[in-house]
Amino acid sequence: MSQGKIVVAVIILVLAAIIAYSSTFVVQQAESAIVLRFGNPQAVIEEPGLKLRMPIADQIVILDRRVLNFDAPAQELLTRDQKRVVISAFVRYQIVDSLKFYQVGRTYSNAESQIRSVLGSTLRSVIGNVALVDTLTPKRADIMRQIRSELTRQAAEPYGIKIVDVRFKRVDLPAQNSEAVFNSMRKQRAQEAAGIRAEGAREAREKRSEADKQRIVVVAEARKKSEILRGEGEAEAIGIYNQAFGRDPAFFDFYRSLQAMQEGLRGDTTTYVGPPSGDFFRFFGTELGKKPSAQ
Repeated sequence: MSQGKIVVAVIILVLAAIIAYSSTFVVQQAESAIVLRFGNPQAVIEEPGLKLRMPIADQIVILDRRVLNFDAPAQELLTRDQKRVVISAFVRYQIVDSLKFYQVGRTYSNAESQIRSVLGSTLRSVIGNVALVDTLTPKRADIMRQIRSELTRQAAEPYGIKIVDVRFKRVDLPAQNSEAVFNSMRKQRAQEAAGIRAEGAREAREKRSEADKQRIVVVAEARKKSEILRGEGEAEAIGIYNQAFGRDPAFFDFYRSLQAMQEGLRGDTTTYVGPPSGDFFRFFGTELGKKPSAQ
């Protein structure tokens, strides 16, 4: 074969390869393809595999059918109770109508910019109907579901997407309001603490008063019982004494004399001055208390 024929064959093979390459394209599992012929949509292909197209005339736009997400810029919003709050959020979405998504948004950035605008107005509308404290409590999940529902209504159908989720990344107070809010919270907590302390002091006074009243009642009852028992004991003792003294009057006389000396000569420094022959010392003479006879 001559050299000229070889060159022609190579050129033909190269042209055939170029035509074959430009006549086919591959759609991946998580992608969809829009076939544009001279800029006009001709078909939407969602089945994966090797596909054919018309060279030069057809342009292929590949879209990702996986769940995508983008961040929305932080916005300063006004709540129902006239409190300012800064919220930054992100959106997770999925393309479900490739042709509509392309026709409305053309590119991801354009579509996300339009969705971000709808999200901003939705945030203002929803946050404007809730109190600030609701964004910091479990009600926050309900607020996000409400925003997702509203965003789905306004953006999903027009842009051919499905809103999978809307989440708050951060919920902050504006810098100029933070200190004022913290001071207000500190005052509120101080008032609550003072109220709790006052309530505790009141209950303590009531309990002490009740305890004092019970103590007085218990002491009075105990004294009453002790006086009764003492009286009964003294009466019983007197009865025993009377029985004993009735049996032996001399012993009674001796016992009473000892008691008189015990009371009259009380203390270690007491001194008696007088004759030992007095009636006070009669039992020091004989065991019967009689004075000894003169010898």
